Amino acid sequence: MCRTITDTRKIKTLIAPSFYILHNDIKQNLHTHYILKGGRGSTKSSFISVEIVLGIMQDKDANGVVMRKVASTLKDSVISQIKWAIGVLGVEDSWKTSSSTEFTYLPTGQKILFKGCDDVQKLKSIKFPGGFCKFVWFEECDEFSDKEEFLSVVQSLLRGGQNYKVFYSFNPPKSKYNFMNKMAEEQRDDMIIHHSTYLNVPKKWLGEQFFKEAEILKSQNPLLYDNLYLGKITNTEGQIFNNFEITDKVINTDIKFLGQDFGYNHYNVILELGFLDDAIFVSKEYAVRGLDTNEIISGAEGKFDKSLVMWCDSAEPDRIKMWQKAGYRASGVKKESKSINGQIDYLLSKKIIINRDCKRLIEEIRDYHWIKDKKTGEYTDIPAPVNDDAIAALRYGVEYMRKAGK
Repeated sequence: MCRTITDTRKIKTLIAPSFYILHNDIKQNLHTHYILKGGRGSTKSSFISVEIVLGIMQDKDANGVVMRKVASTLKDSVISQIKWAIGVLGVEDSWKTSSSTEFTYLPTGQKILFKGCDDVQKLKSIKFPGGFCKFVWFEECDEFSDKEEFLSVVQSLLRGGQNYKVFYSFNPPKSKYNFMNKMAEEQRDDMIIHHSTYLNVPKKWLGEQFFKEAEILKSQNPLLYDNLYLGKITNTEGQIFNNFEITDKVINTDIKFLGQDFGYNHYNVILELGFLDDAIFVSKEYAVRGLDTNEIISGAEGKFDKSLVMWCDSAEPDRIKMWQKAGYRASGVKKESKSINGQIDYLLSKKIIINRDCKRLIEEIRDYHWIKDKKTGEYTDIPAPVNDDAIAALRYGVEYMRKAGK
């Protein structure tokens, strides 16, 4: 079986032409770290899954760990992807894939483990029945908080072996200041950067409709097409958001949340958000200042559906309790390292449609910008902490969906 699937001609029928050179690089153990970036439909995840399955079958001491930032997103992404690779390689009988946490190569007992990085400390205790962790795959890397999160995991897993292969795959966020976009610019002897797009993939693999949808978006919104389908960094100046539009239409969505940023001297803002496909709809806004919490609660009465979960700043537990007593499902957003940047990246990955009556948010989103370093003249990845009250409410309001990977 192995002699068949390792034949170069066979492999080239399973991976897109843009990955042929990379496949040979991996085969010859030329690098350790592989950053694969690109647009939708580039098949980079398919390529990585094939390499991991093959690599384990060809090295009796090799095991693998495949990760997403949030464990709940594993099933419909990397688990399905690895199972697909086992299928196209024609080796289903050699693998036990019934578990949702690990796949086992039956001839030797080698493992592919699936882990979320919700708690990085737990990853330090990973053990295998035999051999070592040769393959590590971070999927949707831009969901992670920062580069240090990867380093912590890698240092824990790469022990007692050789010829390690660490894969990082992601669709580049729009902002060049995102940590993954910066990481993809690094120069290291043990790292290779690879960019791919759907244009180098056989059309029959993706289907005619995929290409039609891409062309439609290209004609309607070239900038969004460049980012989503070509994997280009399209937001290079100081302004953070250029992916929003203003509408008079009322758009119905099944998934809704409220987001609130508390304030007194600055604005206290409540937003109602709806989620549908790759779009976020901001349908309502209540923005006031100079009022205490009881006055704000009174003013908001009747404006929002109290059955919706209201995500607020967790640093204000007393105010959250007051909203709960008023009948709202108020809850605090847990703040983590780089969570603001993670929320911004999530918002940049969507289309934001704002009702024209949400005047505070419209004013802020037009002006929201990165801080420029006075010494270098370059923009940093730190957003200016002014005129951002409605933006904060927007960030809190998307946090559940962001962490759920939706």
